[in-house]
Amino acid sequence: MADTPVVLLGVTGGIAAYKAAELLRGLQKAGMDVRVVMTRAATRFVGPWTFETLSMHPVRLDEISEIRSDSRITHVEDSKEADIMVIAPATANTIAKMANGIADNLLTSMYLAFGKTVVVAPAMNTQMWEHPATQRNVAALREHGVFVVEPGAGELACGDFGSGRMADPASIVAEVKLRLQVQRKRDLRGMRVIITAGGTREPIDAVRFIGNRSSGKMGFALARAAFDRGAQVELIQANVDLPPVPGVRQTETPTASQMHAEVMKRLPSADILIMAAAVADYRVAEGPAGGKVGKGRSDWRINLEATKDILCDVASQRSGQYVVGFAAEYGLEGLERARAKMERKRLDMLVFNDISRPDIGFESDYNEVRILTRDKEVQVDKAPKETIAEIILDHIAEAVRSRRGEASATA
Repeated sequence: MADTPVVLLGVTGGIAAYKAAELLRGLQKAGMDVRVVMTRAATRFVGPWTFETLSMHPVRLDEISEIRSDSRITHVEDSKEADIMVIAPATANTIAKMANGIADNLLTSMYLAFGKTVVVAPAMNTQMWEHPATQRNVAALREHGVFVVEPGAGELACGDFGSGRMADPASIVAEVKLRLQVQRKRDLRGMRVIITAGGTREPIDAVRFIGNRSSGKMGFALARAAFDRGAQVELIQANVDLPPVPGVRQTETPTASQMHAEVMKRLPSADILIMAAAVADYRVAEGPAGGKVGKGRSDWRINLEATKDILCDVASQRSGQYVVGFAAEYGLEGLERARAKMERKRLDMLVFNDISRPDIGFESDYNEVRILTRDKEVQVDKAPKETIAEIILDHIAEAVRSRRGEASATA
């Protein structure tokens, strides 16, 4: 990647196309060189001369021959020259084509020829955005490794109120900067990383369970970021309803005992273990009842017993792995309990987050954490979980490099 990243900006035919000009300027201010490709429909909203003047590069259009003036094929060669592709706004039609591999115009042909990071910012009417077909197509793009900047909610051009408005250009620029930063990072290359995610459920009978709240979003963000940095990632997940992470091996472990078994089985060959899952502390002592217990009783007493503590067992069997735990505590007073947990379980790092706040944590796309290690504490202010994941991995990668450097120096 050159010192000045090259961004291929695709503009499709929606009223939000005018925001693409602001996005272009934002990318330029962030130190990027922007090349624009427009669909025929996009030119009905904003003229190509606007983007050509702002970018100081010829705008690629469907009407232009696929053979460039230097006799090279446009959709292949322009794709090779760019470091990242951004499609904003992305209409429902273009998203559908991308998800299904349809290349009937220059932009979708470039997408299929582009082998690097792609960021998409959807923009459309609320009913179109929420339609099951669009949601399936967006999910398919995510499975293909595309980063989707979710649209915002508010008043739309049609006068409706709801979701579907293209994300703020500043948010898209931030996502592009993050993705370029990740592309430059290969600091986990060759390492094997195990990550747990989600919340285990301990059955009471065939339909009831004791469980811990967790969407798994933080663990999935860590898995995706670790894979992007070159790691071989295994994701051990419990009851997570999220799209698969491309390139990552995923194993379903619904209960604490199943997660314990999978973590301990993989631990000997791991370099890094990140326990982001919410593992149940207790289960039914006598085991789950057969079938469904009926409601015809005034009370029902259930005896609970402790589940195996995965991190305590890891501490007794580890052999050089860098081990990271998470502590979801209620209120800042839980910070002392988090510090004690790190010492008790002999963790290299512990990530503390305050679950008393409704704007972060459970089911949210945002988090705010404090990273604890044996020699420092770092506060990470509220940010998307993808950003939090990158910051956590920055600290892990630095610590692992330092540890390996010390080991080689004393060898």
